[in-house]
Amino acid sequence: MPKLAVPQRVRDLAVRATAFTLRRIRRNWWLDRKCIIFLTAVGVSFGISYYFMNVMANVASKRSRLIEDQLGFRPTLPDVFYEFIGYVELLWMTDMFDALMFVPTTLLVLSHERPWRVTSRLVLAWGLASLIRITTVAITSVPDPRPSCEYVTGNVFTAFTLHRCGDAIFSGHTLIFVVCAMTWASFAPKTIAGRVLTTCAWALCIAGSLIVIANRAHYTIDVLLAWYIAPGAWFTVAWFWYWHITRKGRLLRIEFPVEVGRHRDSDPPELCQRRRVQLGLTRDGTPYDPVAMYLNVVRSGDLTPPTDAAPHTLVGPDVPEKSDAATTIPDADVVVDVASESHPSSSTQAPNWI
Repeated sequence: MPKLAVPQRVRDLAVRATAFTLRRIRRNWWLDRKCIIFLTAVGVSFGISYYFMNVMANVASKRSRLIEDQLGFRPTLPDVFYEFIGYVELLWMTDMFDALMFVPTTLLVLSHERPWRVTSRLVLAWGLASLIRITTVAITSVPDPRPSCEYVTGNVFTAFTLHRCGDAIFSGHTLIFVVCAMTWASFAPKTIAGRVLTTCAWALCIAGSLIVIANRAHYTIDVLLAWYIAPGAWFTVAWFWYWHITRKGRLLRIEFPVEVGRHRDSDPPELCQRRRVQLGLTRDGTPYDPVAMYLNVVRSGDLTPPTDAAPHTLVGPDVPEKSDAATTIPDADVVVDVASESHPSSSTQAPNWI
């Protein structure tokens, strides 16, 4: 059988695509041992929290049956949204919206230039919200609003059932919707296409929440609590990440896989340097400590400490005297002007930890 001839253009395209993929893996996905240990700990912690959330949901399912056994029927609590949104038996749509949110978010992570940072933030926020759900799902038992739900009858530690009775406070499906939408809002490209996709993500998030209510998979209060808790978990993780990882120069292969201060390959060197100055980091990611650097220079004998200089002023043969015009940041490529009137780029800016 004769072999099919592959056009040269197709072969060249395949070669370029393979080279691009390998280069991207080396630049953006390669990790050192410390980062591998951190990501392993994050994954294990998330798995543990998700497992115990399932256990507590099984406990909640068994406890909610006590209400039906005592009353002899399954009541439904009054809900305002139930009066406006009719009941539909399309429970598969709640899982479909999970896929509609999760699959594009996965593609966003794969295409991002700092993929492990996005993954860590997403999994940590999701895990923290799941940890909160462990404490709420079985504390207060409520009758399930869906007539066709099934109670858990097996072992609570081994049973795994979707859409079980009593798995109410709060909505785990809505939690996934909101966390994925927050990922798009924080990490989508700042372009027209990125903004359009982010808007679509929020629209799917709202539509999925309404579908959850329409299917009577949750009460409205369960959906609202998910909308409150998921952003809270997201911003809590963002705050901790900024102050304890970014500002401390930790996990550099996750935070800055290409260069300290570089978010995208298209960032100019001046922008990367300005970010390093704002974060107080040197080029190798070490937190900038001017006092320690000065003492090291003094101990080396290259600089004699001044006797009549003003406090916090460095004067020496290799360190220019501080003036109102400009100052040179150690280990920097550019001179940063400290006069904010003429150079707005050096003015104080809010931390970009969202």
